[in-house]
Amino acid sequence: MRVLAEIGGEIVGMGSIIPAKNELRACYVAPGAARQGVGSALIREIERMALEHGLTWLELDASVTSEPFYAALGYEAHGRGEHMLSSGQRMACVKMRKDFSPPRSDRAERRRK
Repeated sequence: MRVLAEIGGEIVGMGSIIPAKNELRACYVAPGAARQGVGSALIREIERMALEHGLTWLELDASVTSEPFYAALGYEAHGRGEHMLSSGQRMACVKMRKDFSPPRSDRAERRRK
């Protein structure tokens, strides 16, 4: 599933999710639209789509340079590795995950009420 971002009728970003794998597959923003909230808006929409599909978490292989972006949005690093690009080229990556379900202590507290 893909989502596009537009500014003034021009496509400036794209994101994709693979619900069957709980995978945030991509989030790309055109250089001219960087640092304008486009990436954050794409991630919010992807997370909305994930929740709509009943997912409680997403994971991704983030580029090393995008790790701070995802961390600021609540994704946590769980290791490092390599991601194989469609061209066959390998890219260093950070394995990241975000859990949408409430922490266990919150769930237990709700059950007691």
